[in-house]
Amino acid sequence: EEEEDGEVISEDDPDLLQNRPAIQRALVISAGVAFNMLLAFAAIFGTVVTNGVLDPVIRPGVAVSAIMDQAGAGARYGLLPGDVVMGVDGTALPATMDVTGQLVKTIRTNGGKVLHLTVQRPGVIEPVALDVVPDIRGGEGIIGVRLSTNVEKITVKRPTDFGSALGLSASEFQRIVGQTFGGLVSIISNIGQAGTNLAGPVGVMQMGAEAGRQGAILSFAAAISINLGLMNSLPLPALDGGQLLLILFEVARGKPVNQDVARTVNGVFLSLLLLASMFLLVGDLERILPF
Repeated sequence: EEEEDGEVISEDDPDLLQNRPAIQRALVISAGVAFNMLLAFAAIFGTVVTNGVLDPVIRPGVAVSAIMDQAGAGARYGLLPGDVVMGVDGTALPATMDVTGQLVKTIRTNGGKVLHLTVQRPGVIEPVALDVVPDIRGGEGIIGVRLSTNVEKITVKRPTDFGSALGLSASEFQRIVGQTFGGLVSIISNIGQAGTNLAGPVGVMQMGAEAGRQGAILSFAAAISINLGLMNSLPLPALDGGQLLLILFEVARGKPVNQDVARTVNGVFLSLLLLASMFLLVGDLERILPF
């Protein structure tokens, strides 16, 4: 290569990143992911200081917040908006944030068999027993209702000093990272169905605009930064995680990886990523434009 002043730089120049020791290259490559996480924590800290942290009081069971399909299994077998599913097949549903996902998974994977639901209905003292047989679509069970966490009330935790602000921020950061990682695992394990719900650049901009209108722009920035950090850390070519994997492979075999091969692999995978982004962009446009 040649600089503007005409000085020729050899590919064997020890100052080039590719010729630096493995630990130095690993630190430089990891800096991108680390900065994403640091930026996310800073955004969460700002949200905690200005708005506090929402602290929902969760009750046992899963709420039926809406009937999405009047002809669906839920409506046919008697579920109503406002019902709370307290148990399935004799097993009580606990007061946890992930219980809704557990019930959804049970419905999807039960193979169209009868689900014996114990339901608490507003205005009815005794629990109602309903036998629901999910419909099967695309190989998965569905009942056509919207399920949500059974939240009794939501309080706001506000920090009292710098130490409590850091503690609340760390807890919120851990929660969002866990949710994001779980979402990535779900997408990867069920890419065919999940792919239809992914948003491209236009969709992300719309979500950002909506977050701005709701005064949640810092929370949105934190979520985006965490998503980028976790995605970039995946051990795939062209991503930082893939470059770190190559460095580990190089250290294990005791000699450098062929740079031409590495560039070719990274180029091919980068092209695939750009192609996937184009498909997501087309999907965004189809959702917002009346074709």
